[in-house]
Amino acid sequence: MFKRILTAIVGIPVAVFLVTGGGLPFSAAVLVLAFAAWREYARMAAAKGVNTYKVTSFLPSMLLVIFAGTGRSEWFLPVLVFATLGVLIEGLFRHCNCGETNWPLHTANSMAALLYVGLLFAHIPLMREFAGGNVCFMGMEFAHGELSLWMVLLGTWASDTFAYFFGMALGKHKFCSVSPKKSMEGAVAGFIFAFAVTAVIACYGLQSGMQAAALLGLTVAFFAPVGDLIESILKRSYDIKDSGHFFPGHGGVLDRFDSLLFAVPAVYYAMKFLGV
Repeated sequence: MFKRILTAIVGIPVAVFLVTGGGLPFSAAVLVLAFAAWREYARMAAAKGVNTYKVTSFLPSMLLVIFAGTGRSEWFLPVLVFATLGVLIEGLFRHCNCGETNWPLHTANSMAALLYVGLLFAHIPLMREFAGGNVCFMGMEFAHGELSLWMVLLGTWASDTFAYFFGMALGKHKFCSVSPKKSMEGAVAGFIFAFAVTAVIACYGLQSGMQAAALLGLTVAFFAPVGDLIESILKRSYDIKDSGHFFPGHGGVLDRFDSLLFAVPAVYYAMKFLGV
C-alpha cells in the first residue's frame, strides 16, 4: 500500500505537468512508456516460448510513436506496411536458419506487439496535439488537444474507479470469465460514469454539441472496459498477474494504460469524424 501511495504522490503531478505542457517532453514520456510496454509484452510472450522480433516489431513500434510526436502521422501506413513485410521475412529467416518452428505463431505475435503497443500508443501524442483553438472549461483555458486528452483520461479513470467501487459494494453477478472479479453491477456503474464525465467535458469544454458529446461518451464508456478486458485475457494467456513493475505497487505500463490504449484511438477518430 505504501508503494502505491508513494507512486501516486509522485506520478500524478508529473502526469499533470507533462499533459499540460505537451510538446517534446510529453512525446518523450510516451516514447519511454511505449518502450517499457513493448518489453513487458515481449517478456510475457517469452515466458511461454513465443518470440517477439526486436528488429521488425520493436523498432517500427518506436518509429510510430516518434512520428506521432512530431506530427507526421502520414508515415503510419508506410511504417506498418514495411514492418509487416519485415516481420514475415524475419520469420522466414529464423525458420530457415535459426531452427525457429511454428512460423505463424511467432510472426503473428510480433505483429500483435507492433499493433497493440506501437500503433495504439502512437495515438496518445496525436490526441494531445489535436488541432483546434484554445477552449475554456471550468474557468480554465486549455489547448484543444490538451482538454481532449484530459477528457479521455478522466473518462477512463471514471470507468475504472466506479466499476471497482460499485463492484465491491454491490457486485453479485459475474461480468466476464476473462476477469472473474469484475461484476455486471460494477461494469454498468463504470459505463454510466465514464459516459457522463466524457460527455460533460465534450459538450461544455470542447463545445461539441449534445449529440457529438453523447457519441464521445459512449465511445469511452465502451472502449475503456474493453481495453481492460483485452489486457486481462493477454495476462491470463501467459499465466501472470501483472505485466511488469514499472509503477511500484501498481504493476506494469500495460496494466495502467490498458483502457487508455483503446479509448484514445477510438475517441481520436470519432472526433475526426464528428468534426469536434
